[in-house]
Amino acid sequence: MQGVFFDLFGTLLIYTNSRKAWEDWLSVLYNNLRNCGYKETKESFAIKCNGIMSKSEPNYSNLDLTIFEQRIYGLTNELGLDVKENEIRRISQEAVNAWQKYVPLDPDTVSVLNTLKKTKTLALISNFDHYPHIYSILSEHKLKHFFDSIIISSEVGVKKPDPSIFSFALKQTNLKPNEVCYIGDTRDDVTAAVRAKILPILIQRKVDTEDELLYDYNTEKVLLNTNTLDKEIKDVKVIKSLKELVGYV
Repeated sequence: MQGVFFDLFGTLLIYTNSRKAWEDWLSVLYNNLRNCGYKETKESFAIKCNGIMSKSEPNYSNLDLTIFEQRIYGLTNELGLDVKENEIRRISQEAVNAWQKYVPLDPDTVSVLNTLKKTKTLALISNFDHYPHIYSILSEHKLKHFFDSIIISSEVGVKKPDPSIFSFALKQTNLKPNEVCYIGDTRDDVTAAVRAKILPILIQRKVDTEDELLYDYNTEKVLLNTNTLDKEIKDVKVIKSLKELVGYV
């Protein structure tokens, strides 16, 4: 194994209180859009935001906005608001920052990356709609130097489980799929790796609550049931912590 590729959210960063993260995210958006003229209640606004991150990606090609910023821009249009691009950028970043407070760095991340970097080529492959935020996180936590390749879905235009997202990192690191493993925490992570003929490793930390809203804003509780994983995922190597990687790869 010459290369170790990592997912970011839920892998090198850990979810703490995802319900509170999305509540704060919603509050930041709501308060900002109230200042832009939105008159409805927060409850009505919450319904408008339901599942916003799972909807088809918008394509406002005439605007210089990230996918996440385009989602917020589309929301403002739906609400009948006229919000300028600069305001969309500011509001979007404030919302992401509010959510990010509840997704800290795993305490083992730096030591594990330090150890693996001595003998392995490392890369980061992440699905995220607002790619500048990823670079800010990497800078804040002084992680960027660990990676020979950083691939973000919204920057390259490909999203897991599409296996072609790995092609960028493989080309940049000059590695072949059978020389690499990929560590992630979701079904899409495993599916993408399997389809790319890369060895998948699934990290499954203990989840303290069963109704965590991890990956999207939802008005209803979402059950995170790790006991219903399909065969494609059940057959892969499962680890409980990042420290288990050292000595395994």
